[in-house]
Amino acid sequence: MCGIAGYFGLEPDRVDDGLLGRMARAQRHRGPDESGTFVDGPMGMAHQRLSIIDREGGHQPMTTADGRFTLSYNGEVYNYRDLRAELEALTRTFVTESDTEVVLQAFAEWGPAAFDRFNGMFAIAVWDRDEARLTLARDHFGIKPLHLCRIAATTADTADGWLFSSEIKPILASGLYERAPDETTIYRYLRYRVHDDGPATFFAGIERLLPGETLTLSSAGLERGRFSSLPDDLAAATAPAQGHRPAVTAAFRERLTTSIALRLRSDVPIGTSLSGGLDSSAITVLIDRLLGENDPSTAAVGPQQSTFSAVFTGYRNDEERYVDDATGACTRAVNVTKVRPSSSELIDDLTDFVRTQEEPVISTGPYAQYRVMQEASKHVTVMLDGQGADEMLAGYVPQLVVHLRHLMKSDRRAALTELFASRDVLAHLAAEKVRSLRPRHGAGAATLLRSDFLTAHTGQTYAVQGTDLRRRLVHDLFVGSLPALLRYEDRNSMRFSVEGRVPFLDPNLVRSVFALPDDSIIHGGWNKLVLREATAGLLPPSINQRRNKIGFTVPQHEWFHEQRELIDQIFRSESFANRPYFDHSAVLTAFERWLSGSGQLDSMVFWRMLNVELWLREFFDDAPSTGGDAQGATEEHRPEAPGHRVASTRVRT
Repeated sequence: MCGIAGYFGLEPDRVDDGLLGRMARAQRHRGPDESGTFVDGPMGMAHQRLSIIDREGGHQPMTTADGRFTLSYNGEVYNYRDLRAELEALTRTFVTESDTEVVLQAFAEWGPAAFDRFNGMFAIAVWDRDEARLTLARDHFGIKPLHLCRIAATTADTADGWLFSSEIKPILASGLYERAPDETTIYRYLRYRVHDDGPATFFAGIERLLPGETLTLSSAGLERGRFSSLPDDLAAATAPAQGHRPAVTAAFRERLTTSIALRLRSDVPIGTSLSGGLDSSAITVLIDRLLGENDPSTAAVGPQQSTFSAVFTGYRNDEERYVDDATGACTRAVNVTKVRPSSSELIDDLTDFVRTQEEPVISTGPYAQYRVMQEASKHVTVMLDGQGADEMLAGYVPQLVVHLRHLMKSDRRAALTELFASRDVLAHLAAEKVRSLRPRHGAGAATLLRSDFLTAHTGQTYAVQGTDLRRRLVHDLFVGSLPALLRYEDRNSMRFSVEGRVPFLDPNLVRSVFALPDDSIIHGGWNKLVLREATAGLLPPSINQRRNKIGFTVPQHEWFHEQRELIDQIFRSESFANRPYFDHSAVLTAFERWLSGSGQLDSMVFWRMLNVELWLREFFDDAPSTGGDAQGATEEHRPEAPGHRVASTRVRT
């Protein structure tokens, strides 16, 4: 796992104290083990390495023996051994045992078509010396981040330049980007509670590559493309009406186990992120099963599996009992580590947490993961967790609602049966809807925003698929849900130089799920049915048949009451009052009502406003610093590159 950064179309860099040096230092936490740079004409790249596989080899940037291709790569390609054998049969030779060399040789052999062969997570920059062309690519699901920023030319005889990086901090540290917030992204976040649902970031002019996307830069300009048809394939997949359930269950369990075994390949210690929910618990017990079979894939796990959890003793969303049930179901001893975050610790860590995430997050929930990764970094270098299972197996209540709507159109009797079986889950949702319709004190987040800010964005909407479950799952995988969660995990893990791996996001596994009968996903009031059946007998009923979902989160409602004085102080601050987004008096009134228990809004709305305020303070108010070290210490501001000026507009292609 690593951090990559670089430029195209700018003057050759003074590596150590120049542009590449600043960009590399800004994300040193992503790869503290090694650093490297490569410059060739109009292109330069910098690499920070966290050594996972072939720690003695695999140095980057890596260049082919003939000097044509040079690679800087962040991620892991888990099927690299199979690809290496295939490439060796094509007379390709290797001098290391790393997956990095396999990625490089695969591109040299197959070009961009190689990306779709990779089973893993990756953000790649590869330079073709002969064609003077830089190719960027991001993995099928967007597990690993990659950002892009245009630096506009100021003279007629120069062309646009470009910056790219794993995180946003290196672009900020470049000295070539004039900081400006993206007003539309802020609006959509505050009004609709969405973000990371497209290429735009919260920083105007800085975009992210999308999952499965490629981008090439050359003298001919910029060209975008896609190497992966996975979203379209999944949306178009035709599932059989029914299947032999025991066979379907066995096949799913085998595929998931294979995916986990692939993601245990490592030359450094591996742990498991365990929330106590079905997904992470399934990974925990399947690793335990591999250990019991003395499977060679478990070498990096060690004699005992290590799990890491966040628990909240005394709060209503505490999941410690489920963590204990999951580890208690293992047949072998488990090294269990629990962190117990508090609201005061959140306040202490808040500046670093905001800086770590780089962009606002949907709630304080990711702080639990932040603390888990912080603790895990003292023991292991790689962590497995259950991201992606909810999106592909309908783990969220809105997905159940979509399923019911579809059934009402196609089979009313089946819909009524499913509705009755799901009545306990839907009752909670209905109660929430009723509360949201109460006309006591306004109509949601919009009532707290300035009228001119609302008017400026009247054309903005957010809609999701409401009647087709499989298309809704695809949307949640690639647009509506998972991209944000993957960003949270990447930043939280890499902040502490830990590599996060997600076994559910194996392209082969996901394709197999979308080929399952519908009743293997939701049936009889149970979502994730195939996963529940696959872990029956491995997990106790308290987890396997659990109906309420919490996951890695924090007791935000209670914490906001505990820290109400500080939050109120921020809302009453001069900087908050002067933001062009908030109706200051409406926010103060609404927060007071919420504290008294009479308000309609929930803590999520207040967190979004609070997060925007803290984000603006961190990244804009004091020209904050992001170029020094893992904590984002102060960078020096550098003058523009010759012949270029800052481009703060959206990237246009």
